[in-house]
Amino acid sequence: MKVTGISEKLYLQFLRSKLNTIGRFSSTTAGKLAFDLFCTPYPKYKKQKTPALFQRAIQHSIHIKNGQKIKGYEWNSNNPNGKSILICHGYASYFYKFEQYIQPLLEKGFRVFGIDAPAHGQSEGKYINIIVYKEAIEATIAQLGPIDHFIGHSLGGITLALIAESMPNPLAHKFVLIAPATKTTTTFENFFKMMHLSGAVQKAFLTELSKRTTLPIQFFEADRAIEQYNGPILWVHDQGDKICPYKDLEKFKQNANNNIKFLITNGLGHNKIYKTPEIIDQIVAFLSN
Repeated sequence: MKVTGISEKLYLQFLRSKLNTIGRFSSTTAGKLAFDLFCTPYPKYKKQKTPALFQRAIQHSIHIKNGQKIKGYEWNSNNPNGKSILICHGYASYFYKFEQYIQPLLEKGFRVFGIDAPAHGQSEGKYINIIVYKEAIEATIAQLGPIDHFIGHSLGGITLALIAESMPNPLAHKFVLIAPATKTTTTFENFFKMMHLSGAVQKAFLTELSKRTTLPIQFFEADRAIEQYNGPILWVHDQGDKICPYKDLEKFKQNANNNIKFLITNGLGHNKIYKTPEIIDQIVAFLSN
């Protein structure tokens, strides 16, 4: 949850007050509400106008495990190279924001796919987290694939890291991870600070998380997921990223295998980095070579 406008700041103050008030009576209830809030994207993106390029897309309705449907988009190149690419956006975002990737990839011959994650854009759902997103991506691959290469930003990036971990024939696939959450624990800590959660409510939050998965928190981290992966990866990150801090990446970067290429910038932050033409050019070149 990123808070910028006045209305969002007022809403944040309301949520803090609500959680802290409930927490005085029941930390368990407050922890569950906090976890649900953590998994609920701010809905401001839903009013965006459809770009012209998307009006020419083949549109798909992809069914995921819980019975919900997510929105998928497809474009085919006039000079196909036989390869396909799936683009996965980040938290509280939507696929429209990656419009500038589509034409350059089509010109290189790729078949291009993109999805609105559950609870985002034109897709159904209320909640999003790595587990839900991973199921949606796996459903997309099963229903629209095969998919050769992948691009993911932020939450989309860390989720793709987990997809890569179990990807058969890794040398045949390329992954571009743009500003993924290297350490999920940092993401939680930032949320706890933003919401001013007490220690008791934080503990209840983590207990609620443990009910959703039998895996430890450290399992859901991008560096752990790709540590043993031997396929080609491009990791794009800005040194000034305040959402997914670069410091969490530094140790992994120093010891990473040669199959992982790092593109490190300075001054682009967490979101501008994926919108910058020079970065897009380098991503397209990596996928094309």
